[in-house]
Amino acid sequence: MKTIKWSRNQEKIIHTYMDTYKILLEEDDLSPNNEIINRVLAELVSMISKPLDQHVAEEILNHDEIRSIRDTMLGKLAIAETLMENHYAELFVGSVNSLDDLRSFIYWDNYKELIQTEINELNKVKNDIRSFAFVGTGPLPLSPLLLKRELGAKMTCLDIDEQAHSLGRRIVQELDKEGDSDYILNDGALHDYTEFDLVWIASLVPNKEEIMERIYQTNPDATVAIRSVDGIHQLIYEPVDATKFSKVACEEVGRTIADSFIINSTIYYTFK
Repeated sequence: MKTIKWSRNQEKIIHTYMDTYKILLEEDDLSPNNEIINRVLAELVSMISKPLDQHVAEEILNHDEIRSIRDTMLGKLAIAETLMENHYAELFVGSVNSLDDLRSFIYWDNYKELIQTEINELNKVKNDIRSFAFVGTGPLPLSPLLLKRELGAKMTCLDIDEQAHSLGRRIVQELDKEGDSDYILNDGALHDYTEFDLVWIASLVPNKEEIMERIYQTNPDATVAIRSVDGIHQLIYEPVDATKFSKVACEEVGRTIADSFIINSTIYYTFK
């Protein structure tokens, strides 16, 4: 077996990840109401956002202890992210008159930069988007609302979680001055996508392959955008596994690249 000599930076990332994991297991409250959670997650995201060579990231990802805890860690991080969005959504409900009223959200600038990067790549793939669906919107529908503003298109939000649907729908209704937005409680794998030029799938949506099959069945002319991650960012999110899309004839037609300010990469697919 090859012995790896770890750099100080690699050791720091590994130790921070493992320490954060232990804290997430110990704490009962993973919401922003817990200052311990706020601190350790901010430190982890800050560290993982720094540029890192691919081979260095791969060594960390293949570290035995990291591999042993990563799946459980991703589950805990998903819970913490959902609770964070719930926290802010509850603050915003009943008090927003324009999209800019959401600026106090802790990751507002990151989301704006992410959406602009995604739009720039989308313009190379498809123009004239009249309507789009966003699957896995969550309680704080910032991504679809920013997309709607940039695209000027009719928006439909989908979420399977009742609380997320309830909070998100109320925020959308407050901001929907034109009355051309929908917020639907449904599994993305069961929805009919006939009317959409574009379907967006959030990174935390677990059943991406079933949703891809449903899009293909109901609207094979649609373009699909799926948020993924590359490199060291796989410590925070699960990357898209395109091999699971084997039941549909699709091809990658575009991809954004993450940077120190954007964690997600976004992959664009069309059907053959």
